[in-house]
Amino acid sequence: MQSNGILDEIKNRIDIVELISDYIPLKRAGQNYKGLCPFHTEKTPSFMVSPQKQIFHCFGCGTGGDIFGFVMKYESLSFREALHLLAKKAGVRLRSQDSAGRKDTETIRAMQKEALGFFMETLARSETAKAYLKRRGIAETIQKDFSIGYAPAGWHNLYNRLKAKGFEDPLILQAGLCSAGGKGIYDIFRARIMFPIFNLHSDVIAFGGRVMDNTQPKYLNSPDTVLFKKGDNLYALYNAKEEIRKKDFVIVVEGYLDAIMCHQHGIRNAVAPLGTSLTEGQLKKLRRFTNNVLLVFDGDEAGVAAAKRSLALIFEHGLKAKILLLPEGEDPDSILREKGAEHMKRLISQASSPVDFLLKSSSAPMEDTINEAIAIIAKVNDPILTGELVIELSDRTRRNERDIREKLNTYKKTGTITGNKPKTMLYNEEILLLSAAIQAPEKTEEILSRVPIEDIKDNVVREVFKRLSSLEDKTVHALLTASETEEERALISRLSLNPGFDLSNLDKNIDDCIKKITMKRVEERIKTAELAGDLKLLTSLLSKRQRLLQEAGWTSLTDRRIP
Repeated sequence: MQSNGILDEIKNRIDIVELISDYIPLKRAGQNYKGLCPFHTEKTPSFMVSPQKQIFHCFGCGTGGDIFGFVMKYESLSFREALHLLAKKAGVRLRSQDSAGRKDTETIRAMQKEALGFFMETLARSETAKAYLKRRGIAETIQKDFSIGYAPAGWHNLYNRLKAKGFEDPLILQAGLCSAGGKGIYDIFRARIMFPIFNLHSDVIAFGGRVMDNTQPKYLNSPDTVLFKKGDNLYALYNAKEEIRKKDFVIVVEGYLDAIMCHQHGIRNAVAPLGTSLTEGQLKKLRRFTNNVLLVFDGDEAGVAAAKRSLALIFEHGLKAKILLLPEGEDPDSILREKGAEHMKRLISQASSPVDFLLKSSSAPMEDTINEAIAIIAKVNDPILTGELVIELSDRTRRNERDIREKLNTYKKTGTITGNKPKTMLYNEEILLLSAAIQAPEKTEEILSRVPIEDIKDNVVREVFKRLSSLEDKTVHALLTASETEEERALISRLSLNPGFDLSNLDKNIDDCIKKITMKRVEERIKTAELAGDLKLLTSLLSKRQRLLQEAGWTSLTDRRIP
């Protein structure tokens, strides 16, 4: 594993404009450079390269990143392969993993196994943890099948165990089980139910920990190590792989407990991403077992947006998909515990086709909805599947199939439906807040003090905020290096080059966005209170809504402008 110092040295030695100019022609456009995007066909250039920020972004197809992201995408390379190529070009020597390095990796592997044993032993002795699992309806047989454990309260329990077994401090830190600070070397996981993450060979490579109360963060995952990269792994895939092969489809749910409860109720082809959006690396793993994916998301605005992002990525990587949107506030865990397996299986059998999902979930005018569907269908590489989706879209919308095909062909050539201008980029409040933090990193702490990370609904925005808040160096370079997915890098590069608001109105933009998010949360609680018939809470919330409107100077909920 190369250090950030090596990556920075490579970036400092290679100018992104010179690098990309070796692949495509670029012309100066003000402070930046512009060219035809190499990642989709277009007639009007929408591919921008910033020499000042050393990043690229296509405002047609949305791809973006730094020199590593460009080479990985253009040459179809893994990060390691791109690293070696660019290191050679920059004249930077990389550290090779010698026999000592391989020995360290095996030691870390043994340490993860020791930690697993420790957590399982601790669960057996903790009445509180066992009572929590019982309350959540997790059967003892499933606890054993998934090797669920418990990290006790206290700062040095696991550390002392590892030291007693002869493991040394540097490797204990590299294993991602402990961290160093004012308390010396201390346990990362404390007072949490522990969910081990296994690779396909049944080796434990990392952990996820969940609190038993309302402490934040609710979930905590192991950091990336030599054994584990979050964006390349899925929870419960080892348990589910044979059932996925047998049924020839995988069910992707959002959380550990969702996946566990699916397995407990006989739905054993369920897996979960590790607190992130579905990634390219995860899809590559799934393709080893099936080409069919069923996405299960909450039916709220954030769930719909996440499903659309995942659907586009699934199509791009040659898989097929169906989508199940659950009632707002429900998840597989709650449905299975309250309504049983048959109800959940019935919902699964009624999952929507991609076209059906896109039409049902859109509140936009029909033509805009059709255009959005075409943009996602354009990601499909299989001509037979493309044809099926076009026919379904034509039938469902009663639009001429030939017209839809013409729009699709135009989009594939230009990255737009009309062929005249780049796609409109949507800037909602969460994205605008992230944009403000990227433009003015010193505002990050202020923003997150008013909108906690766990309240951010967009998975990609939330992950980028997490990285930004944890970095000492909050430059775009450092943020791109720390990002794990192409989707994160594309969003960062886009906001860096096109913030979406007037920078002279930075503070007002932040304040207005936070007020609007607060108002949306109040609106959601009002709906919940109405459904529950809680008149006392409803009265209180309506009063709060009116107060927020007055404070913001809005005359109605539609009168909320972002500069």
